[in-house]
Amino acid sequence: MQNPFESLETRLANLEGKIDRLLIQQPVAIHTAEVGGIELAQEVTRLSKPRLYALVSARGIPHAKRGNKLYFNRTELLNWVAAGKRGEATQQKR
Repeated sequence: MQNPFESLETRLANLEGKIDRLLIQQPVAIHTAEVGGIELAQEVTRLSKPRLYALVSARGIPHAKRGNKLYFNRTELLNWVAAGKRGEATQQKR
């Protein structure tokens, strides 16, 4: 009787090889868009749309608004996220 996992291992190795070839052919795109909409804010902060809208309403996140459209700057969002990090000095050990 043949080991059923042998065929899975072969297929997995095949897939890994194909993925490696694809990554070599198509380098990962660098984010060049500095300004974007709510989708950019979601990508950078990993927060949901309702949470982002609540932060915008409370003026708790850097943004700009022109008419009914919200705009976010990637650099400002990254700085906002970094400013929220807790340093070792502020963490209390229990």
